[in-house]
Order: sequence, then C-alpha cells, then structure tokens
Amino acid sequence: MGSFRDALTESDKEWISKQKVYFVATSPQGSGGHVNTSPKGYDSLRILNSNRIVLLDGRGSGCETISHLRENGRITIMLCAFEGAPRIMRLFGRGVVYEPGQPKFDGLFEEHFASEWRDPDRFKFVRSIIDVELELVGQSCGFAVPFMDYKDERITLVNHHRGKTDEARARSRSKDNTVSIDGIPSFLEGTDSGLVQAKRRASSAMHAMVPWVGGAALGAALAVAAVRSGLK
Repeated sequence: MGSFRDALTESDKEWISKQKVYFVATSPQGSGGHVNTSPKGYDSLRILNSNRIVLLDGRGSGCETISHLRENGRITIMLCAFEGAPRIMRLFGRGVVYEPGQPKFDGLFEEHFASEWRDPDRFKFVRSIIDVELELVGQSCGFAVPFMDYKDERITLVNHHRGKTDEARARSRSKDNTVSIDGIPSFLEGTDSGLVQAKRRASSAMHAMVPWVGGAALGAALAVAAVRSGLK
C-alpha cells in the first residue's frame, strides 16, 4: 500500500541521500503539451529541511524542466531503490529556478555545492539551481523495480563543457535552451525569449487566419472558374 505525508522524515532523508539517481517530472500548464521526465545523477540533490530540497541543474540539449517551472512551478521528483529493500518515493512540490550571478543561486551554491563544483572548468557545466518547496511526500513498495549495481558516474558532459569556449556555450544555449519542445520560453540568461514570444504570437495569429484565408482563396478560385466557364 502507498502512503503519503506532509514532510520528509529523518528516515526519508537518510535513504534519499544514499541514492545515485533520481528523476524529475514537469509539464506545461493545462491539458496540452508534453510531460517531461529527466534522469539526474552527479550527486546533485541536497535536502535543506523536511519540506525543502535543492537540485543542481546542468547544461543540456533542452530546457524542458526550466521552461515548465517558469511557466507554472509544478515539479515531482521520484527516487527508487535499485539495491537493498524495495522503495519508491515521490516528492511533489513547486520549484523556482536560480541562475549563476543571482544572489539566491550564489548563496545556495556556496553552501551546498561549491566544494565539488567550484573549479572553473567543472563549473562550466552548471546551468542553474532548482529550489523546491515540498507539498506532499509519497512512498510505495517498489517490488517491480529490478536490482542494479552502481558502477560510476559518467563524466562525458562535464568534460564536454570543460572544453567549450564561452562563445561556443553561448551559441549552444541560444540554439538549444531558448524554448521547450512546446515553444514555452525558458527565460534563461543569454536566450532571446522576448523574440520567441513574439514569434509564438505571430504564429498563433497566422493559424487563426488560415480558415479565413483558405475560404477567400477558394471563393476567388470558384469565381474565376465561373467566369471562364461563361466565356466558353
């Protein structure tokens, strides 16, 4: 049987701190769009108290989580046991995104992540910190989750960004991190989200005009055909 509680217990905190991977789920506002799930590693989750956690967010090929959070704030973090006793935990809450240079980011980074990520080359991978206020904690059995052994972290992404220049990283962010796959702006520093919104409005207006334009074009075509028929 599953159970729910309003906050993390001390047992929850101890178990979460031992997990090597977790999953982050977000979605657009309303019933449309695509639900996103992202796996996370790199020991990037910290528990601040029984109702608050922070996640270190790395640069990637998309910006689904950030775009969704900045649109509606909803987030669910799931963890499951791949060794030992079976267990699944879901942490339901609302998240806020802080970027490097913002006071909230700087304070959280210095207190919780600086010892591992302060090195300038490693820091190139860091994109933001996601601050999550937990509203509900769920736990279920996890008997269907297989046993798997942890081997090591993949350092490919960190090394990839280590070798990039600031200009190359800026181009990559503008290209890949401006909007979600549903066109929701990320508002990340260095992206032209204002231009994106203007394009979305223009696109919506164009789609709204299509039936009228199509009808007008059809009417004109029928009129021309009638004239030509009369001339025969």
